[in-house]
Amino acid sequence: MSAAAQDPWQLAMEDLPPLDFPDSSGDAGSKESEVPPYRLPLPSPAQVDSGESGSASSGTSESTQSIANGADAADSVNGESDSSSQETEGEDWVSEDAMYNEPEEYQIGDFLAPVFSSSDWYRNGSWYVNATAEGIWRSSGKPKVLAKDLSGLGITPGGLTLLDVPIRSITTRHKGFRFEPGLGLTIGRFLGRDYFNRDASVEFGFLGLLDWQTDLRLASADRRELFTALNLDGPGGSSSGRITFGGAQVPLGVTLIPGFDAVDSQEFEYSSTFNSFEVNVRLSHRPGRDRMVAMPDGTWSRQLTDGGVPSFFAGMRYIGIKERLFWLSQSRNNLDRGTYDVDTGNKLFGLQFGGSYTWETKTWSAGAMGKAGAYINFANMQRKIDGTGDSANFPNTVYEDAGQPLSYSFATNLPGLGPGPGVNQVSWRYRGKQNASVYAAFLESKLFTQYNVNPNLSFRLSWDQFWINGLAMAPYQLHFEPARSKINAGGNVYFTGLSLAGQWVW
Repeated sequence: MSAAAQDPWQLAMEDLPPLDFPDSSGDAGSKESEVPPYRLPLPSPAQVDSGESGSASSGTSESTQSIANGADAADSVNGESDSSSQETEGEDWVSEDAMYNEPEEYQIGDFLAPVFSSSDWYRNGSWYVNATAEGIWRSSGKPKVLAKDLSGLGITPGGLTLLDVPIRSITTRHKGFRFEPGLGLTIGRFLGRDYFNRDASVEFGFLGLLDWQTDLRLASADRRELFTALNLDGPGGSSSGRITFGGAQVPLGVTLIPGFDAVDSQEFEYSSTFNSFEVNVRLSHRPGRDRMVAMPDGTWSRQLTDGGVPSFFAGMRYIGIKERLFWLSQSRNNLDRGTYDVDTGNKLFGLQFGGSYTWETKTWSAGAMGKAGAYINFANMQRKIDGTGDSANFPNTVYEDAGQPLSYSFATNLPGLGPGPGVNQVSWRYRGKQNASVYAAFLESKLFTQYNVNPNLSFRLSWDQFWINGLAMAPYQLHFEPARSKINAGGNVYFTGLSLAGQWVW
């Protein structure tokens, strides 16, 4: 057969797996002789090249010549025609192979394996975007006791009476933070594929709009029996010593902070926000070679090979955390009143690196991600304190074990201390700012599972958690001693929660 007659075969079958077509042998009416659903383009019979050497007694044809679209053909032979000649002038030629029968309406693409999943479409695009809805809980740090209700001690001029009322306290961690919603967005650009079948990309990520808030209020059971625990020389503190009464250790202290000791109620509001921006360069491996799977209907399916796919990234990140704690203390007649407003800001700049490992299949994926960063935290803090106290409203005199009375008095070392608006009142005022630069560490981990809707769209559910060290937290800045006014940037915060993300590649 000549080279021209082989072109249809070469065009249809080159680099393709063998096709399983029904056998054309048998009776014309049998099931085996039915025309298969997929056929190759129809070649036309060729004219016998009369220049080929041969004899009339051979009774066979040596070659054919193609006629366009296989319309009509005539078979010319050297010598006499034998019984094997089946085409005559003006009749349609029919191939001995059934797959050539009536295939004019079919194209070569009909015989290609359907692509259900393949590394050809895995991350096949120029851009990708990942939008995330977050629900994150964060810790409140170490608890800071703000006030104590000493109504249960029954302090009277005649001494101490231990009542059957427990000492209650209010702390910055009394209620804690709830889960708060947030948003995340990652936009990436594929840069190309290297020799080792890895994708390089650069991506910009945002995580934020997270705002946690908590508040609490405590009122004293008796009049003016609420004292601050931050005053180490007052009844609510612990550094002035204790006396034993009725088997209980009772704190002893007579120095009061105007506006914050000997009041009827105290309440605080604590809030914190979180926003993060990052830029990373990512190097991601790709799945192995595709596999060809024979389907029940006789067709072939080109499918993704299941397996693990690692990726690595490195980049820069900025994290901004702002906190505020507003503390209000007052008596019922409002003659004693104090406000403590502290704001802190944390601006973390640094480098980070990490990686992920994903087990990829056609419809679903699962894996884990880890990230670590080293930052410099440019922390700042601002405090505003105002207090007014009335000495005429002091509680009853406290007696020692020896029977010597101890009278209450206001502290004399407070900043801006002076006479108040009333006759028996004193007031004080403080405004201060501090800044510090400290090292901070960041650790993050994520466990996720993903469903692939199609090659370009997928949805991911993940459990996220991250931890940050070296923060200036608002509760850690609360104290009344001017000598201890230096900013405290040793806070640790833990975050955890769930997120739902959708990814689109184009």
